[in-house]
Amino acid sequence: MMFDTGGEQLSATAKARVRKGTLLKADAFHRMLKCSDVSEVTRVLKSTYYASYLPADVESLHRDKLELLLMSAINSEVQSFFPSLGHKRHAFLKLWLERRDIQLIKGRIWEIYIGKTDANVKAKVVNEDYKDLSLLDSSLINRRKLLSSNSMSEIIASIKNEKLVAALEESLKRTGKKINETIMIGFALDAFNNNRIFNAANSFSGKEREGLLSLCGVYVDLVSIISIYRGKKYFNMSEEVALSMIHMHYRVNFDKLKAIASLPHERMWEPLAGTLYASLLPRDENESDDISSVAGITRRMRSIQRESALKTFASGGAGIHFIIAYLVLRELEILSLSATIEVVRYNYDRGKVEKLLALSTKY
Repeated sequence: MMFDTGGEQLSATAKARVRKGTLLKADAFHRMLKCSDVSEVTRVLKSTYYASYLPADVESLHRDKLELLLMSAINSEVQSFFPSLGHKRHAFLKLWLERRDIQLIKGRIWEIYIGKTDANVKAKVVNEDYKDLSLLDSSLINRRKLLSSNSMSEIIASIKNEKLVAALEESLKRTGKKINETIMIGFALDAFNNNRIFNAANSFSGKEREGLLSLCGVYVDLVSIISIYRGKKYFNMSEEVALSMIHMHYRVNFDKLKAIASLPHERMWEPLAGTLYASLLPRDENESDDISSVAGITRRMRSIQRESALKTFASGGAGIHFIIAYLVLRELEILSLSATIEVVRYNYDRGKVEKLLALSTKY
């Protein structure tokens, strides 16, 4: 089917705006956080967009399996947009969806390298249940081969993309402790993924290019800043090693990143003053952000992503960037939703946790 470019963009934008209207309002999360158990949360969800994605045994599901099932909504959403898109935009949307395959590779590597620890329970759950989802074919990996892999050589054999294989093999040449090797491999995979998406976004023009670069670029900057912060704070990386992990940046130039990396972690927020990312890093070593600094940074990262996506909808024009903005909002909502269910299940402090959710009354 052939499309007039203007009509294609208008159709995609109109559909994204309509779908945005199905996002949950903040008061729906407030109601769920007041529930006494998961069955009450389920009753609330049964009246929302997510009803068709909830299994009968939702109350007994591990949080990560439930999150995975809810994330299948993203796959369905992406496929629903395909009929209204021409080849180029169809390809970009598929490329964007394959970000999850990168996460799947990272999870499998972590489990094989580090073993069965609390830190990789999520990767194990995802690996066991991912095969049950109806997903598009991947240009990156053979998912079944990856999920059954038990060594790094088997992981590499499951990868279809030669450039990804090269990036992975290059990162394996680094020496050090296993956990540090695994982290560096993860950074290399993120760099590969961000590069391919950013380059594809750059191939568009006008408002569409501007919108895509903003959405993808903000994420790249956030990952770069957080990678430097975590590398120095938790893994005692030198400035040079921390900077070597950074392969891309958008609104934060390399000099700014270098300034961040040169400081002790408790002062890394200083070079960000006056930027879009000023609120990202904690300004006080004792700042717990109600639960932990890691959770706090994650929440602030998601908040910045959400605001970037909302600004896209507030802008004029038409194009695939509206679809990506909508999908970003949907992903952030699902992450908050799975966290909400966990909070109710284990009766955590609702007031404190609510501050960490990616909520907005602007939907």
